[in-house]
Amino acid sequence: MNRKEFLLKATGFLILSGTTVLGIAQDPPPAEEKKKKYTVVSKRCDGCGHCFRSCRDKALLVTETGKAFIDQDKCKGCGDCTRFCRRMAIVEANPPK
Repeated sequence: MNRKEFLLKATGFLILSGTTVLGIAQDPPPAEEKKKKYTVVSKRCDGCGHCFRSCRDKALLVTETGKAFIDQDKCKGCGDCTRFCRRMAIVEANPPK
């Protein structure tokens, strides 16, 4: 690493001849990731409650019909419920293409 590369990395900018900025070495701000949304495939859900117990955000409810329901306002999109559902009844609502 030469002196110019060191200055650019250490300070975020490189000054040549006291006044001219050659470049900026700052990472761009991270792009905001869209929150994943999940939905319950009611034909697969047997109402076992594994997803309900696994949800740290308390976003899952079991309805009167015995099926799981995801409250999208509470859901943070972590996907824990999908890993605990033994019937694979919880799927991503809009999977990436």
